[in-house]
Amino acid sequence: MRSKTPTMNVSLTEALRDVVDERLRSGLYGNASEYVRELIRRDEEATRQLRTLLQAGIDSGASTPMSDDDWAALRAVARSPATGQT
Repeated sequence: MRSKTPTMNVSLTEALRDVVDERLRSGLYGNASEYVRELIRRDEEATRQLRTLLQAGIDSGASTPMSDDDWAALRAVARSPATGQT
């Protein structure tokens, strides 16, 4: 015997409902529940990744102040083409 899946009602703005409807029309999801479950799974994964990165930063040791050369290097990267080359 299969257990009943709990349900949850969610109120959406018209604009958000349009987004859900668009995703359903794309054929990627069979119904709104599948789409919402996928969004929740992605959010959980992103949260896990962020926590891992934050912990790696904490574990990396004491921070050091940015020098003028450090800032100049960052500016150069930010201004470079999308290829990432300076």
